[in-house]
Amino acid sequence: MKAIGKVIISMVFLIISFPAIAQFSTGSFVGLNFGKLTGDAPKGGYYMPNHGLNAGVMIDIPVSREIKLSLQPSYSQEGTKVYYSQGKYVEPIDSIQLRLNYFSLPLMIKVQSLNKHFYAVGGLEAGFLSGYKLTSHEQLLSNQLSVAKFNLAAHFGAGYRIFLGYPVLFIELRYAQGLINLTDEPVDKSYVPRVKTSGMKFLIGIELPLSKQEKQ
Repeated sequence: MKAIGKVIISMVFLIISFPAIAQFSTGSFVGLNFGKLTGDAPKGGYYMPNHGLNAGVMIDIPVSREIKLSLQPSYSQEGTKVYYSQGKYVEPIDSIQLRLNYFSLPLMIKVQSLNKHFYAVGGLEAGFLSGYKLTSHEQLLSNQLSVAKFNLAAHFGAGYRIFLGYPVLFIELRYAQGLINLTDEPVDKSYVPRVKTSGMKFLIGIELPLSKQEKQ
């Protein structure tokens, strides 16, 4: 974990000191996470998606005509619902919800088309757990989890930019897959045993180019 932190800090300093700093753009975004946990499920249960907020700011720095580095400090709500099967002809019961709140530092690479409208995005997100809540029918469960304080996820997606004169509106769809286990408990002793985060992110935001090259 310390090694990963050093790499992230080094990348941040690299971005800040990059020669193209005069051409960077900044902005903000907000959206929804449609995520769930993947991995071992409790006996008789399975995971279903749960939605949460994703909001943050970004700094984009071009490294070439088509490629940008993007640092995106953000707040992200992850989580899942746990359904329990009640038999073949009986509706499953939604009895447990897990909400994970993260302060995240995604470092992304954006590759844009020649007309600058379409782009692909990918990278890594370092997430630092600020808190979590495990509930059943809106009541806090006393049997809480041992959740890792750090999460690392890979992001892949695509977006579209709409030029509105000076500001640029963008919409973006991403898939995020956790790379490390958040919990590591036996299946028969935990509501949420060995699991990773996963899910889709739908984002909308405003980009403010600070260079003439980006204005159309």
